[in-house]
Amino acid sequence: MEREGRGMDALSIFMIGLGVFLLILGPCADFYSIKLGLVALVACCGLAITLRVYCFGGSRDIRRYRFS
Repeated sequence: MEREGRGMDALSIFMIGLGVFLLILGPCADFYSIKLGLVALVACCGLAITLRVYCFGGSRDIRRYRFS
């Protein structure tokens, strides 16, 4: 059984993984400090969660449940 939001699942996992990657790679390669890596991690996770909620958050139709 195929879920409808499989593409959004993959995008969310990719964005969170990108944040972890930036957290580890940046300070190890001496591109930036660990503080900036944490900011990148939080930004990527926040963006992933925001996109997920924006695309699949409103599954309840107000007009349909108005009189129940």
